[in-house]
Amino acid sequence: MKRALPLLLLVGLLIGFRLLGAAWAERLPGFEPLSAVFFCVAACVGLRWLWIPLAAWLLSYPLTNEMLGYFWDWQALVAVSGFGLAVGLGWMLRKTDKTAALLGGAAGAAVLFYFVTNIGSWALLPAYAKTWAGFVQAQTLGVPGPFPPAWVFLKHALLANVLFTGLFLLGQRHWRVESRGELVSLRARR
Repeated sequence: MKRALPLLLLVGLLIGFRLLGAAWAERLPGFEPLSAVFFCVAACVGLRWLWIPLAAWLLSYPLTNEMLGYFWDWQALVAVSGFGLAVGLGWMLRKTDKTAALLGGAAGAAVLFYFVTNIGSWALLPAYAKTWAGFVQAQTLGVPGPFPPAWVFLKHALLANVLFTGLFLLGQRHWRVESRGELVSLRARR
């Protein structure tokens, strides 16, 4: 249990950020760490650790949807597709040690997630006309309502992905995953 505690705390922290993001959806839409964590796990740690952000997303999705007034629907698969692209991009950059490349990849993951989820929203939501104008509306303005325009989600997702990836990379300087799958402090090994 002692080894699992940091991982459970990480899942709890990710859930907390998701709930905070839902509570502040009008002020900071799209500012959350999950896309960055999916990207970083694939790029820096390994696919076997994808359960951490996946567990956080699965546990927080019903709560955040309840807070925002949504229900389970096909949009969940759209979000999973966006996270899958973040994982794929991270996996392609897994041998990269350059911080700038990883931060650029995190920004790319935010853009991919944004476009995939907005294309999915355009295709699934009846509020969008299934025309070029409706597609452009989905990518820029979004559905009129209490939330800011869709492009604001992209801005905040870019900021969040770069910030949380930077924090992840700073943390990785102190910790690493052993071949046995254990999280070990690099300072303790010296």
